[in-house]
Amino acid sequence: MRTPLPQSPLPFVPLLLRRDLAASYLGMSPSTFDAEVKAGRLPKPIPITNTLKGWHRADLDAWADNQRAKCEADGDGSSWDRVLA
Repeated sequence: MRTPLPQSPLPFVPLLLRRDLAASYLGMSPSTFDAEVKAGRLPKPIPITNTLKGWHRADLDAWADNQRAKCEADGDGSSWDRVLA
């Protein structure tokens, strides 16, 4: 059974996202997010304070844009692209 992703209590997406919210922002579980960060496929967190780390929203957006560009370059676009074409 899947664990539901956390919802932000804010009406907007913060500039710096902690782990659970960063994972949710990218549409993945925290455990998958952790594995991708550990494998170097997602950006590493940046310090927010001496003890807190988080991800800058622009870094996550850049990663998602890069993933989309790789799919388009490989000719492996979204199935919706094929339906709408």
